[in-house]
Amino acid sequence: MVRFLAFSDLHYDHIFDAENRLDALIDKSSDSSLHLDFVVSLGDLCCPVSENKTIVRKLYNMGIPFYYCVGNHDCENSNWQAIKNFAEIRKPYYSFVMDGIKFIVLNTCFMVHGQKEMLYQKDIFKKNTDLYPIIPQCEIEWLLEEMSEKDLKYVVFSHHSLANDFAFRGVVNREEIRSILENNKTLLAMNGHDHGNDLKTINNIPYFTVNSTSYIWHGRESYAYSKDVHHKYPFLKNVILYRTPLYCIVEIEETNIKIRGTKSGYQAITPEDVGIVGRQWNGVSIEPEIMDWEKILR
Repeated sequence: MVRFLAFSDLHYDHIFDAENRLDALIDKSSDSSLHLDFVVSLGDLCCPVSENKTIVRKLYNMGIPFYYCVGNHDCENSNWQAIKNFAEIRKPYYSFVMDGIKFIVLNTCFMVHGQKEMLYQKDIFKKNTDLYPIIPQCEIEWLLEEMSEKDLKYVVFSHHSLANDFAFRGVVNREEIRSILENNKTLLAMNGHDHGNDLKTINNIPYFTVNSTSYIWHGRESYAYSKDVHHKYPFLKNVILYRTPLYCIVEIEETNIKIRGTKSGYQAITPEDVGIVGRQWNGVSIEPEIMDWEKILR
C-alpha cells in the first residue's frame, strides 16, 4: 500500500497568509500517525527566487520524501536552470517507483512558439498563434519509455489537466497523452492549475483535479481587505481566499484507491459576491473543498 498527501497552487507570493498555510501542510505531512510515504506539490508553489528557498527547504526537511511538479507560475518568468537549482530536481519531468507503482511527474508547462517547443515564457507567449500548454515531443518519447514496463502500475502527476476541455485550460495534446496512459495500467492521473474540484473518468482512467490550497482565481476586482494588504499583494483583488488550506490524502492498495479530501469555506467574499453563478469556473467546481472519492480496482 502507498499513502501520500497531494496539494497544489499554494501561490506563496500572492497571498498574505501563505506562511500559515504552508506550516499547516507541513504539520499534517509530518504527522507520524498518517504513515505517509511522500508528499507531492502539483505546481505553482512559489516563485523560484532566492528569498523563497526556505520554502522548498522546509518541504524537503519534513522527514518524508517531497516531490515537486513544475507549474506555469513557477516558470513563466524564469528558465529551466533556475528552476532546477531552486527546486533541487535534476530533470523537468521524472519518475519514481514505490510498492510496484511507478509515479510519473510530467511537466506540462511548455509552449510552441514560432514552431519551436520551449518552456512557457509569459513575456513572449502569443495567445493567438502559440500553443500552450503542451507536452513536447521529447517528453512524449520519454513517457513512452517510462511506461514500457508492463509489470508496473502507473500514477501520473501534472500541473495542467489531461482531461479539462474548457477553453485553453487543459493540455493541448491531451488526447495523445491519454492514449499512452490507456495502453498501460494507469490507476490515476492527478493535476492542479484549475483552482477547483473535479473528477472525470475517461476510458476507465480517473482524472482528478486537486483544488488550490489557497484560493479561487476569478479575475474580477473585489477589495475585501485593507488598503495596505491589497497594496502589498496586488493579485488579492482577483481571488477568493479559502478559510483554511486544502489538500488530500491518497491511499492506493491492491484492491482500491481512496482519496480523502478536505473542506473549508470562503474567507471574506463568496463567488456570488463577484457575480459568479453556480459555483463553476474554468470547467470545474469552485466549492471550497477537495472531494472524497473511492474506486474499487479490478
